[in-house]
Amino acid sequence: MPRLKLAHAAANLGAVETIVGPPATTSHVECTPEERAAMGIPESLIRYSTGIEAVEDLLADLAGALRPFT
Repeated sequence: MPRLKLAHAAANLGAVETIVGPPATTSHVECTPEERAAMGIPESLIRYSTGIEAVEDLLADLAGALRPFT
């Protein structure tokens, strides 16, 4: 997540920009870890909610963030 340039770490799911974060602080913040586990949502999951940015820019941002460190 820290390597993403366009996605903002935020809990606001009503935003128009791309946001990223774990379900524990976004979509499933009101659930306990046990409830999330029962729903099949691991604590390591990252929620990526696409906003209105250009698709090409988002794809390039994701590719850069997922590229191995050199």
